[in-house]
Amino acid sequence: MNIELFFFESEAEAIAAAHALEKLGGRAKKLLAECIEHQSITRKSVSEAAKALENEGFIFIQESDDLFDKSVEMKPSLCGEEAMDVLEFLTAHR
Repeated sequence: MNIELFFFESEAEAIAAAHALEKLGGRAKKLLAECIEHQSITRKSVSEAAKALENEGFIFIQESDDLFDKSVEMKPSLCGEEAMDVLEFLTAHR
């Protein structure tokens, strides 16, 4: 595997995270890809896919403190970025 890892200490950990991401399904993968592409996205509410990504440590979710603008900001974690890279690598080399 030709992916430089910063978050994961081993390829095995990275591959396990990639499989965990794959199990979350298409919506979660698409949301994480969007987070990675833009480095931050804003939504009106937190979806089930976003909650699942946050629970796995793939994204960070921050709710707005503004009383008039109830929104949430989602940012990818390094764990999430590397899991996506590894998943894309594994998918391409099946």
